Amino acid sequence: MKKLAVVLLSALVLMACGSTEDPGGFTENLGPIDPNLVGALESGQDPSLVPETQRNFLSGCVMGATNRMPDLVAVQETGLLKVCGCSYMKLVERVRLDAAAVADPITSSSDLERDAYKRFKKLDEEFQATEGSFSEELVELFASCIRQTSS
Repeated sequence: MKKLAVVLLSALVLMACGSTEDPGGFTENLGPIDPNLVGALESGQDPSLVPETQRNFLSGCVMGATNRMPDLVAVQETGLLKVCGCSYMKLVERVRLDAAAVADPITSSSDLERDAYKRFKKLDEEFQATEGSFSEELVELFASCIRQTSS
């Protein structure tokens, strides 16, 4: 399971922020998601109004994982969509908590959100700079999504 988590983690971050334009946040540049990725969205989330960062992340996660593990059966059958969706949500929650933990009490919610997004982007940059090296804590975050979606 740890190996699968590392493979997914690598694939996830590859395209997390990959865009010609910096969307600037977790809720910017709403647009439609690829129909094949709709299963990765939260229940009730409108597939025609998905933020660019989330679209990029989910695309990188699913496509990166299937390219790295060519013996995977159909994406719907593997639970990969749910793992990718869970991983995105947990990672965003994690960077938001980290940003809040170091902020002073008078920091505005928009400043907290900008800091969280910067942390998210930094993870992507660190991945690219270190050729896929991540902390055990992040690997465990993704492994927890694998366990959660397989039960």
